[in-house]
Amino acid sequence: MNCPKQCYAMVGLPARGKSYIAHRLARYLNWIGTKSKVFNVGQYRRQLVGVNMSCDYYDPDNTTGAQSRRMVASHVLDTIVEWFKEDPDNSVAILDATNTTQDRRDLILERCQPEGIQVMFIESVLDDALIEESNIRDHKIRCPDYQGCDPDAAFKDFSERIQNYKKAYETLCLNKDRDLSFIRVSNITQFHINNLASTVQSKSAYFLMNIRPHTKTTLYLSRHGESIFNEQAKIGGDTNLTDNGIRYAKKLGKFLQENNLTEIPVWTSIMKRTIETCSHLPNQNVQRYKCLNEIDAGRCDGLTYKQIEERYPEEFALRDLDKYNYRYPQGESYQDVCCRLEPIIMDLEKQDEVLVICHQAVLRCIVGYFLNLSTEEIPYIKIPLHTVIKIAPVAYGCEKEEICFGVESSVTHRDKQSQESIERRLLALDISNNNNGDSDLISQEDSDLISQEDSSDTPVNTNGHSGGVVNRDHTVGVVQT
Repeated sequence: MNCPKQCYAMVGLPARGKSYIAHRLARYLNWIGTKSKVFNVGQYRRQLVGVNMSCDYYDPDNTTGAQSRRMVASHVLDTIVEWFKEDPDNSVAILDATNTTQDRRDLILERCQPEGIQVMFIESVLDDALIEESNIRDHKIRCPDYQGCDPDAAFKDFSERIQNYKKAYETLCLNKDRDLSFIRVSNITQFHINNLASTVQSKSAYFLMNIRPHTKTTLYLSRHGESIFNEQAKIGGDTNLTDNGIRYAKKLGKFLQENNLTEIPVWTSIMKRTIETCSHLPNQNVQRYKCLNEIDAGRCDGLTYKQIEERYPEEFALRDLDKYNYRYPQGESYQDVCCRLEPIIMDLEKQDEVLVICHQAVLRCIVGYFLNLSTEEIPYIKIPLHTVIKIAPVAYGCEKEEICFGVESSVTHRDKQSQESIERRLLALDISNNNNGDSDLISQEDSDLISQEDSSDTPVNTNGHSGGVVNRDHTVGVVQT
């Protein structure tokens, strides 16, 4: 997604979930194609000033400490400005810091605005003492500042650090800050949204209103059992399971029983192979979603990769050139799949445990989101058949575990091709690397048939056909309150 340069500056007392929000938001923005990075001021402070800074360092009456902290903040802002200059695709820098005073927020505006960087503040307010204590004990006293310290002494020091921040805390206010762009999140459930200045800011607000910071989602992800088309090395289709596929489905049901997972919801696509897989499970709460269907291969549906390469060699090479953005003729791209999965991602963020049974490309997009992988990596994530992928939360991210059931299956993964080999194939076909889809998409034998078809519902790119590389900006509106 192309968007203006943005700096999201977190605001709030320590242990209010700011880092959690910052990392989750960066993960979401990267997934939708907006290159984002978190800049944690604490990490820079440890590099520039050192660790083991006592709570007195954060006392606003400590002139030396205040000057030191302002120096660190200025350094991080300079680093952000340089980051934007490094790559024109760098879009959102998230400044993960307290920024609790008007003076500090003015410093951010004064540094960013002359560089053409839009600033939005995201304030996290939390009044729940139990959650605050949990945040301190689970995360803060485990940071490098307290390495080797007694946990109770570290807890006491960090609590006093919070009290020092409270002395000078100036919250965002609709009256005095009406001209600023900001989102104020109060106790996770209340949102004040003011003066959003771009589409990406609106999408960020949409995301923040859908996450639940204290929900620890554990996902179990699986492809359907091996299908007839898998066995025949064909893509797409809507075929039933093979004998090995049925064997896997039964073993998956046993796995759920042995691990007390028979009560968790099961989400599937509406395709035969996922429905048949679910029919062998003990779980009763099964929900079917069309948006979990496999990537639409369009006119390549039902073909093997070898057949695609023979019939449409130009398209085959172009897909290897940019697999994430490439759209099958009259079909979908990985980018399209991510767009239709966005509501599912929002719902997954709210779940405690859920089993999702769907398809290779779809699961690549889901796994890529939770592991914060780039759009270049997503189309090549290995999602083997007859394997459960467990995604569990850790700190500010997730970890992946693969559980293999030992049931024989076809291998459907195709490795990323080297840039050299792709360029050689394109050159042989007399196609420029920058063509982005001006090739003849359909074989001659199909051309007469296509001309008779009504293709008005088929997405097209600016070159007037449905193949090649596409980039689109999908906008989600947010109601401001």
